Amino acid sequence: MGNRSMISRTYDNVFVLPAIHARQHPIQPAAHAVSLPVDPLRQYALPMLNISALCIDRHLGAHADRAAIIWPGSGVRTEERVSCQALHEHVCRLANALMDQGVQRGDRVAIHMPLMMESIVAVLACIRIGAVHVVLAGVSDVPALAERLAQCGAVVVLTDLETGGIEGSVSSKARLDSALAFAGARCRVQMVLVVARAATDVPMKPGRDHFYDAVVDWYEPDFPPAVMFADEPLFLLYPSHRSGRERGVSYTVGEYSRLTSYAMEMLAPQGNEEIPYSFLNMAWNAGQTALVVSVLAKGSTIAAPGDGLQPQNG
Repeated sequence: MGNRSMISRTYDNVFVLPAIHARQHPIQPAAHAVSLPVDPLRQYALPMLNISALCIDRHLGAHADRAAIIWPGSGVRTEERVSCQALHEHVCRLANALMDQGVQRGDRVAIHMPLMMESIVAVLACIRIGAVHVVLAGVSDVPALAERLAQCGAVVVLTDLETGGIEGSVSSKARLDSALAFAGARCRVQMVLVVARAATDVPMKPGRDHFYDAVVDWYEPDFPPAVMFADEPLFLLYPSHRSGRERGVSYTVGEYSRLTSYAMEMLAPQGNEEIPYSFLNMAWNAGQTALVVSVLAKGSTIAAPGDGLQPQNG
């Protein structure tokens, strides 16, 4: 009964997370969405631990072989068991790929995918290089998606071939293509990485669209986490109840760290409760990533028992 009460309170509070830092200011419109240069040698700011190191690097010692993510098989795809070591390698490969493709600290990277292994890797890779990640998984309306892509100034988008949303059988990639065409010159997207598991006929725009594995797998599986400072931007949130023209809310490294800590305390105050998939998925589709990050930072396993993610204590 106590656990059910905790779940009920959590359900009510999941969408309140953006209000924790009420002093946040909306980011500037698209015309001013150029990333500001970041001084890597600040004289009056204390460096902070990179959150990606908290999620993966610190577990590599005695727990390198422990499962960080378990994903069930489906069709021709076998079950994936991603160890902490393997997750570290996946994140570092993508971090190297993004950097090599010109993504700088403070640049925005959009993730237009459901909650899955590659989308978790994308969040951690962005954090690792100091890029600002924004999740647009729950945006099915093409004009709203186009507006957010243009307004946030994303330079790279990661997407997949999943279907769903208000347009039914329309894939994420097809929806993204329509949104980019709708946004036109207002959009800064230079690269689209497409996660495709099987040999599928996917419409690809030459020079812009690339298959995720074909690009990322070439890179080295090691990338030192960038030294971060508390006032650097790290995360951009578009609350799900707002319209497409509403501005996003930018969170700094320090604020995102506190948000992650709060999320873990709110969902598992005793440190031993399992977090139901419904909360992680609901938060992800609302554009929030702190819940997923907090599970990995805690040292738990994210497991998907067929119908979704279910963290398990490691």
